[in-house]
Amino acid sequence: MAGRRYRGRMASELPPLVKTLPDGVGRVSLPTPFRVGRVNCYVLPERPVTVIDPGTLQPGSLAKLRAFLKSDGLDFDDVEQIIVTHHHADHCGAAAVLAARSRASIVCGHPEVSRLLEPADFQSRRALLLRLGVPGSTASSLIETTDAAVERVIRRPHPDMLTPMRDGDVVAAGGRRLECIVTPGHAQGHLSLWDPDARVLFSGDHLLARIIPVPSLEADGDLRHRHSMIEYLGSLPRFVALDPEVMLPGHGGAFTAVDVLAARLRSHAWQRAGEIETILRAGPANPFEISHSLQWQPDEARLLFGLAHVQGHLDLLEDAGRVSAEQHAVVVAYRLPA
Repeated sequence: MAGRRYRGRMASELPPLVKTLPDGVGRVSLPTPFRVGRVNCYVLPERPVTVIDPGTLQPGSLAKLRAFLKSDGLDFDDVEQIIVTHHHADHCGAAAVLAARSRASIVCGHPEVSRLLEPADFQSRRALLLRLGVPGSTASSLIETTDAAVERVIRRPHPDMLTPMRDGDVVAAGGRRLECIVTPGHAQGHLSLWDPDARVLFSGDHLLARIIPVPSLEADGDLRHRHSMIEYLGSLPRFVALDPEVMLPGHGGAFTAVDVLAARLRSHAWQRAGEIETILRAGPANPFEISHSLQWQPDEARLLFGLAHVQGHLDLLEDAGRVSAEQHAVVVAYRLPA
């Protein structure tokens, strides 16, 4: 799932939307049961016929995708390749069903393989939430509720269906030569696809014109977590250097001016970090306490999004020397320098 829409004041303008899709690219908007709403599925009808992010098993979604294919003289049996940008169910939930029907391979970023095959380990996720200050019963309930919602709309692929790609690999798709860009941030192995000839970027959830991607909240051994926000912001200069003419995202409209978007994302990150510093003036606090103080999606399953954003911004502040972490039994708290 992608993230949250921009709210509040930020320093930079929005990137302009693009109304016309590039030649040879079809887009169908598929329903999902998630708060982010509909997901963009792209169809490249030239050989090898390729579907990018085929959505979920939400009732009606596969039928809508099939109707779109038929409007181009195609059917499921004609699909030769499926690309999933990352393991979130709104993007990959129907991939295994479509692959079984068409005998197409599922292309993904190499680090995403394990998460496509099965959910992350329950105990490691629970331990991480406890470290962030989430009460034990709440942590268990959050994971169970989230997993149940996901498993209702996803079928897990067989390992033989997957063709993992590493950063810099090239994949032929729809008459195009697409370069694989594997960047952590929203997901550990998020796969964007760059067409250097047409200067088109299929950006998945890594770059979205109107939504802030949620940094992934993942354990990284010894009860620590990946510094996903730092990884995410660190990837932006690479996309700015590509200077795409058009970006085709996983949600919302196509857009241009990646430099404008990158500036906006950095501005948003540091604005939110400043709000956390204000909270910490009252004394040390853990991420769970901070998320409730800021009201960043603190309720029910959305609490996971709020925690991910808070922890990401705390990582930025810690990396800049503006806060320090201290351990209290299992829970980590953050404080301003003395």
